[in-house]
Amino acid sequence: MFVLLGLVCLFPLINSQWALLIGLAFRFVIGEIEIKFIPKLCKWLLQTSVVTLGLCINVQQAANVGTENFLYITVSVIMVLSLGWLMSKLVKMNTDLSMLISAGTAICGGSAIASIAPILRASNRKISVALSVVFLLNALAVLVFPNLGFALEMTQRQFGLWCAVAIHDTSSVVGAAAVYGQEALEIATTAKLTRMLWIIPLMLLLSFFRKNDSKLKFPWFVLFFILALISTSIFPLTRVTEHSVLSFSKGLMALVLFLMGSSLQINKSTGLKPVVFGSVLWIFTVVVSAFAILEFY
Repeated sequence: MFVLLGLVCLFPLINSQWALLIGLAFRFVIGEIEIKFIPKLCKWLLQTSVVTLGLCINVQQAANVGTENFLYITVSVIMVLSLGWLMSKLVKMNTDLSMLISAGTAICGGSAIASIAPILRASNRKISVALSVVFLLNALAVLVFPNLGFALEMTQRQFGLWCAVAIHDTSSVVGAAAVYGQEALEIATTAKLTRMLWIIPLMLLLSFFRKNDSKLKFPWFVLFFILALISTSIFPLTRVTEHSVLSFSKGLMALVLFLMGSSLQINKSTGLKPVVFGSVLWIFTVVVSAFAILEFY
């Protein structure tokens, strides 16, 4: 049944929202799937989906999205990290845990948490708690963002940028934007990968202040995404081929969200404070970024 539902999610009729809901329903009705390679499979499928999507995006458009929104993304990242630091002092939250959640909210969800955890020398429990908070908010974002976008009457460009700035993980960003429309998907993906690059200066700063010489982990699939953009500008795809590649990319993304939902791990030791901390920080990001995009973008 697990394999069959996963294959069903590859069909165009199942969008990202439905794939996630199917995965969550399977998790709560049948139970947790204890397959160790699922996290690695999700990571590989996600990166493959993003790179293949690069074959369907115009390189000039991608460059324009990156440069036009660079300042906006920079301000957003710095603002969220600063607010996270301030909130952690006000509520007297553990420094490492608050930094993990703040980095996940500001930059790229679980990828950011996994990247800075060795530098902070964070315990497995803190990493698990931070990942649990981010995953729950990610799942919520995929389900509610498209409806909120339609309610706010956002354009494709506005919604794409909003997803890129206000949703944690790349999988949820692409999943939510894919429901809204093709233009939103292209903008969201490009802007999100621009946002992801901020993990590098954050790791450098933390390494300097923590006196830690941990190796930096560069998100190499971003480079392959750029190469895909360049290759399709030199050797353009036919309309039929582009449609097939786009459907393949969306299908992989739906499968990723199904796997994420079906492998949900409920951490009973998470506690209320980290959930409230992550929720308040995320809601602030969602509201402020939506206001700024509707007002100025």
